[in-house]
Amino acid sequence: MFLLTYFFNFVIFIDIFYWKKQGEVDFLIKEDDETMVAINVSYSDSIDEREVRFLKEVKALFGKKLKEMLIITKDTEKKEQDITFIPLYKWFL
Repeated sequence: MFLLTYFFNFVIFIDIFYWKKQGEVDFLIKEDDETMVAINVSYSDSIDEREVRFLKEVKALFGKKLKEMLIITKDTEKKEQDITFIPLYKWFL
């Protein structure tokens, strides 16, 4: 379990997992309110379809508990099929 402390004395607890079945998701983050964020990292602008497919597998498994799906890219920024593609430098901000 990780403890994240933000400014203004706001504290949350999260658990970070790696998920693998037929495919894999690089990071599955479970927040203190039991919701989750799935993140795949593909430091490229040519995103393989498997990256999207594996996020969809996780969505089918966890349903409404999964509040966000991200693919971290090199420079691509868009939202498609409930998946946010975000460049690494923006995700760090």
